[in-house]
Amino acid sequence: MSHHYPLLGLAILCASCGQSSEKQPSLEQTRAAIEVRDNWKEELKPMEILASDLGLGATTVSVRITTDGKTSFEPFSGNAGSLKPCHPSLMVDTAVTATACWPAINSDTLALTAPFSDRLLGEETSRTVDTKVSLFLKFKSKMALLRLCFESDSRTDMLEKLTLKGENIVTRAKYMPYVGNWIEKSGEGLPLGIESDCILNNGRNHDIYLIPCESASDVVLVAKVDGKEYTLKTKIPPLMAGSMTQLNLKVERNGQLNPKSSWVDNERKVNMTNISVVDTIRVGHYLRKDGLIVAQRDTATIAVVYQTNGKHGKAIAIDDTPGKFSFGKKNTTSGVVLETLDGKRREGIINSSSANEDEKLIFKPRMPYSEKTAFGYKYGATLTSKLLNQKEGKEDGSMLAIVERQRFGYIPSVAEMTDIFYQLQPYAKSELAQFIEPLTGEYITCSESSSTTFYGIAMEKGIITSTHSKQYAQLKLRLFYLF
Repeated sequence: MSHHYPLLGLAILCASCGQSSEKQPSLEQTRAAIEVRDNWKEELKPMEILASDLGLGATTVSVRITTDGKTSFEPFSGNAGSLKPCHPSLMVDTAVTATACWPAINSDTLALTAPFSDRLLGEETSRTVDTKVSLFLKFKSKMALLRLCFESDSRTDMLEKLTLKGENIVTRAKYMPYVGNWIEKSGEGLPLGIESDCILNNGRNHDIYLIPCESASDVVLVAKVDGKEYTLKTKIPPLMAGSMTQLNLKVERNGQLNPKSSWVDNERKVNMTNISVVDTIRVGHYLRKDGLIVAQRDTATIAVVYQTNGKHGKAIAIDDTPGKFSFGKKNTTSGVVLETLDGKRREGIINSSSANEDEKLIFKPRMPYSEKTAFGYKYGATLTSKLLNQKEGKEDGSMLAIVERQRFGYIPSVAEMTDIFYQLQPYAKSELAQFIEPLTGEYITCSESSSTTFYGIAMEKGIITSTHSKQYAQLKLRLFYLF
């Protein structure tokens, strides 16, 4: 028996070596793996996103996709809530996971500094799988919005700058756009400034996007108006993600900035529509009811620019205000009475070649009339403000009732209406006529010719009359605007 031991040891050694080496797959196993892989590839499908609450104007988002064990950032675009991949060849497996963000970002973390803009996160709520994988994503803003709305008793007030600071107002942080989290927040209490440089009463919303905070905050708001700073100290509610807090504020004649009202919308509607405003304003550009100046007329257009220095100026309404209106009550006055048009005449016909010398009014926009005359006092916005501030009680049926309701436009002076008449004549070589509806009939102005009368102008012939009764005369109205 002893001579068989070496053979038995060799067999044991060989068995031991065989157990320590990696077992190779059989041919059948390899074929099965290939078949599984091919079947899995057949399960790859196109992908689409069905978005809810994405908001108007947000037509392109970035989607963080994990499929087949790999993660990538893919742009999707579309409208009406249906978004398709910008790379049509994109295929995903049915177990794909995805979150989306707007604006489109190809990074998991961003370092941001105020002023901030809105940021949306889209998270899956459900899916369907058929010939394609359809993911339903609900979008929500991860910013809090503070909206400031201003008004004053002067149509000429210019809002130059806004500054906001508060104990919970964060000015620096890192943001995770595909999770919606804010981290490493800092800069609390530092001032957050916004350059405005616009007419205060122009109806514009001044939106400040803030990092959410679950605690109420004491804040200090400083508004610089016509070189003077107005300060308001107040408390704002918790700034929740997706919420809007609106403060309606008034610059008072006593030099104070006071809140008139406020309200909170915990689920504000998102609107990312980008209004293409002009950089340099020109005659013929359009003024919108939100105070913005655009090159093309749209549904929000209310007036046409007819005078500008490239940044600020005046606009005339495209059409008349429906109806006819009185100046006001018998004793309604701005305190500014302009007894003559040009220093001599109280009435007449503008630049008429057929009028006699007693009726003929010579007018050119740059002629140096004295500000003590109606042609020289061109400040309709100032006169309108004075009339509103000095009126007593309601002025139903008057021109003041119109401007008091909308707090944006103003009643033109007779000098401004005469300027428009001039620009509509062939010798002016102006293109204004093509932008506005024709002015036909007799129009009211805010220029007073006496304590009980005002100037009116018949725009077809350029006839100015000074004897219209403030209380009884009913004339047409074309509003003007500052911007």
